[in-house]
Amino acid sequence: MNKSDLRAYVEEQTNIAAQRIIDKGTTSDELAVSRLNVLLSLRRSLDGKTTAQDLGMWGTINDALQQIGILNSQETIFSRLQS
Repeated sequence: MNKSDLRAYVEEQTNIAAQRIIDKGTTSDELAVSRLNVLLSLRRSLDGKTTAQDLGMWGTINDALQQIGILNSQETIFSRLQS
C-alpha cells in the first residue's frame, strides 16, 4: 500500500466514524471517538504534522508489532509504506 492509498482510506474511515456519532448518538460515541483519535493521529503522521502524543502512540504500536514479529526490529508501520 502506498501513502496516497492509505490517506484515502483514512479520510473515508474518518468520515464514517464522524457520521456514526451523528447517526447513533451516545450509543456508539466512545467507539467512534476512539476510532477518530487513531485516524486523526494517522492522518497527522502521514502529513508530517505529528504531535508528541502521536509519536508516543505510534512508537508504542510499533514496539508491540516488533515484539510479536509482524515488523522486524528495523521497521516501522510508516517505513512499510510505499511512497
